[in-house]
Amino acid sequence: MNGEINLKSADSVEITTIMDNSLDILMTNTENVIRFQIGPELFEKTLPIAEHGFSVLVDIKFGNLSRRLLFDTGVSKEGILKNMEVMGIDPGTIDAIVLSHGHTDHAMGILGFLEISGRKGLPLIIHPDAYLPRKIILPTGLEINIPPPKRDELMDMEIELIESAGPSMLFDEISLVSGEVSRTTEFEKGFPIHYSKRNGVWVSDPVISDDQCLIVNVRNKGLVIITGCGHAGIINIIRNARKITGVEKVFFVMGGFHLSGAIFEKIIDPTIFELTKIDPRFIVPGHCTGYVAQHKIAHKLPKAFIQNSVGTKFVI
Repeated sequence: MNGEINLKSADSVEITTIMDNSLDILMTNTENVIRFQIGPELFEKTLPIAEHGFSVLVDIKFGNLSRRLLFDTGVSKEGILKNMEVMGIDPGTIDAIVLSHGHTDHAMGILGFLEISGRKGLPLIIHPDAYLPRKIILPTGLEINIPPPKRDELMDMEIELIESAGPSMLFDEISLVSGEVSRTTEFEKGFPIHYSKRNGVWVSDPVISDDQCLIVNVRNKGLVIITGCGHAGIINIIRNARKITGVEKVFFVMGGFHLSGAIFEKIIDPTIFELTKIDPRFIVPGHCTGYVAQHKIAHKLPKAFIQNSVGTKFVI
């Protein structure tokens, strides 16, 4: 493949799960996976919490330099702030923020974080569509609103807004935000009951164009790909990452794959079939991936599958 973007290689990446849908404090460590640290006073101290949302801390090292990035901010400001405190993460050490898309469960923790970070001019990479009001309409007719982040509130926080539909580089070209993902598979068709409000009118929006991922190329390993909900389809996301970087090897894939529920369960098998061909060394499906998909992935890719949990650190 001929990459369009020259993504420099990082020496190492550490990814810490600040928020996800599940918490299991009794899972054991492995060489690459460090679980939330427990001790003799486990039940006498504050534990992290799980919520229906997603947020990870990404530490990237290259040469003598290191950078720290917050990818998504969960569904509530209380959630990620509590977990950061419990995990000993100082918000003031974060160098940039990326929002995978504008849905509430990925974006609503951001104001709480910015209020306590103390950093002025902090870069925030966001797709312009992330500000759109959204909703889903269930087959029963029930409408569920999905409040977006508000641009004026973000501007009031004195941050550097990087609004782009295309790819964005961070940290001296050592990490990449994909921008809009090319849709190339036959089976990943988006979210058919999803709507956006554009120019005051509600319109069908199954594609959710603002869906984007984080990409890092780790030296001698391959691509590390982190996605929020994966509305573009996890196979589309991986294919797009390979295409724009020119890097074929996929080492680590993590995030929500949006395979939960009756609409999406029919594409679980073709998704897993393609994942087996891609053959990542590690795969961490969380958040909206769903029970059925997670267990099928674990069965088909047992050496690669890792169960996520709040407080888990992945070392690459």
